[in-house]
Amino acid sequence: MTETPLEQGRTVNAAAAGVIPRASLVVRAFSSPCEVDRGHPVLAVAANLGTELRARTEIQRVVSDPCSDDHVVAAASRALHDHDVTRSRLTEQIDVWATGQFSESGARLLHTESLGQLVDRLAALWAWSRLLAEDDDPAARDPARLALHRLGELCIGYDDLVTDLLRGRRRLPVYQAFTGHDVAA
Repeated sequence: MTETPLEQGRTVNAAAAGVIPRASLVVRAFSSPCEVDRGHPVLAVAANLGTELRARTEIQRVVSDPCSDDHVVAAASRALHDHDVTRSRLTEQIDVWATGQFSESGARLLHTESLGQLVDRLAALWAWSRLLAEDDDPAARDPARLALHRLGELCIGYDDLVTDLLRGRRRLPVYQAFTGHDVAA
């Protein structure tokens, strides 16, 4: 593994240095999947996560609607399950990539969630904020602003994590597949 020196003798995998995408690129991948550099594994998966979570958020509206027909709700619930399985697989793909990039970190500080989980949370919050922003109901304006504010704060947290990972100040939890799907293949 090639290592690059960073501040005060700390090192990081050279393949990860400078190539882990910042939050702005990840969010752009959610909203403009066709414009994304699909050559980067995190951005390619983020584009797919954005599509999945946007669809999932719209289906969740059907499930939550008290006027929805029982048969429609049942079909929507099955679709939610399918989206959740795909979402888990995509999240695991990011985690497999991150493990390959940051597995040898000697940092003492442990981040509480994996990179895949964090990108998934970004995608979920992005999808929810988009759905609220597109709602014509004036009552949705304040929740839409709050969702965008929360997305902005989560982007700052993501970028801080990226900086800490690259500087060797923080490490990710050990990757473990919870869904039982083989995503490394």
